[in-house]
Amino acid sequence: MYSASIRLLFLFTVCLYLGPAKASAKDYFLTLGGGYSRDGNQASLEKNVLYFQKLLAESEFPASDQSIYFANGNTDEATVQTIAPELLPRPNQLMAEFFGSDENLGLSYHPHTIEGVKGPLSVASLEKWFDSMASVIGADDRLIIYVTAHGTESEDDRTPYNTTIALWDDEEITVEQFCRQLDKLPTETEVVTIMVQCYSGGFSHIIFDKGHPHSGLSSQRRCGFFATVHDRQAAGCTAEIDEASYVEYSTYFLNALAGHDRSGNPIPPPDYNNDGKTTFEEAHAYTILTADTIDLSVKTSGEYLSVYSRFRNNGHPDLLTDEEPYDTLLKYATPSERAVLEGLSEQLNLTGQDRIDQAWRATDSRQSGRRGRRPRSRGPEQQLRLLENKIARDLTEKWPELSNVLNPVAIEFLTSRQQEFVEAIENHPDFGLYQTLKKTVENTPDSEKKSVKYERFLRVADNIILAENLRRLGDRDQIAEFEQIVELESGTLR
Repeated sequence: MYSASIRLLFLFTVCLYLGPAKASAKDYFLTLGGGYSRDGNQASLEKNVLYFQKLLAESEFPASDQSIYFANGNTDEATVQTIAPELLPRPNQLMAEFFGSDENLGLSYHPHTIEGVKGPLSVASLEKWFDSMASVIGADDRLIIYVTAHGTESEDDRTPYNTTIALWDDEEITVEQFCRQLDKLPTETEVVTIMVQCYSGGFSHIIFDKGHPHSGLSSQRRCGFFATVHDRQAAGCTAEIDEASYVEYSTYFLNALAGHDRSGNPIPPPDYNNDGKTTFEEAHAYTILTADTIDLSVKTSGEYLSVYSRFRNNGHPDLLTDEEPYDTLLKYATPSERAVLEGLSEQLNLTGQDRIDQAWRATDSRQSGRRGRRPRSRGPEQQLRLLENKIARDLTEKWPELSNVLNPVAIEFLTSRQQEFVEAIENHPDFGLYQTLKKTVENTPDSEKKSVKYERFLRVADNIILAENLRRLGDRDQIAEFEQIVELESGTLR
């Protein structure tokens, strides 16, 4: 009786102790955004930060737990690049289109409008932040890092995953250097990263100690989601101000978490396992399935499998091959993976059991030894250019002064003779066909974007097969490490 009472008292004490500790666990957010200089500080980078702020506000995360470092920091200097040619007078648009160049047409700069920026995007800022937060972020807390910036390839062929985040004033931080900053935080702190810069997939190696697979998994629980692989550029980074036109990785990822698009229109939540919430991993799957971009996006669990798992070979005849039937893929797929396989199959018209082979052949991967890209068709574009040149040539025959846009007559067409100039172009017999061809070119599916969807299908298939093979290889430590990463990737904004 006495022993039973002691046990109950002990359990009550433990529950009383553990309850408040878990409730006090919190999320901290570190946002790194902006370009390396004014010329690379596009409006979309600013808009991404603002959208992430909006998402966190909707989720009622206090601003005090958010740290933002953007471009050159808190200054009134006009460093954000915008391009809005549609806001220019019609004569200026037509003069540039037919007689000059529309490159940088409508270019302007403005100071950023982000509230709460702590400082510039610099090495010193990051070092100071991690030093100061090392004693603030607790063992039960979680750090979520969002990077919307530029990036560069590794400078060393021996370490291709040691890519960079480009910082202001042409500074940079590599994967290895970033790992050293993360190491300043408590080992028990969970770290989730969302990165959209070019070559961002190199940062998938933050899960490894010092960023090197041969050093083993980091003792700190880390995971991440990345716009593209370590050796490719990413979509996005535009000076356009219309957010409805943004198609980069984090637009889709954040839409999935928010349940709406940037314009506030609701989207069906990608709750693929029907548990009533959208996880980071489901947001990543939604992006792979939905994004019409050149991105071949990756996550940390997939990169872990590429290091520690393998396909069937002579030494392991019980493993799955890289050409398994489609039913086998579905058998071992998670709900998110199944949704991606089924969705991409529909988009790409893949049917039957040999869908892996169909996707391989569509990318020409076997012939080239790598996942290739088909050349784009230039037919409609060539016709468009020919018509453009014909209209310009006909007007130049009428007004030879248009051969140089700085001639006084050309300047008159932008000032006192605007209507005459606009009517001369828009009443040209070929202008209607020109406009039609222009819309056709703009709406023509990009073969590179379609090709990368086959690659996404193959990558998801590889992850399914390699995950099952890891289990069949039977290394308990590696299986536990993989499951730990998957668990962290399955987190939500709490």
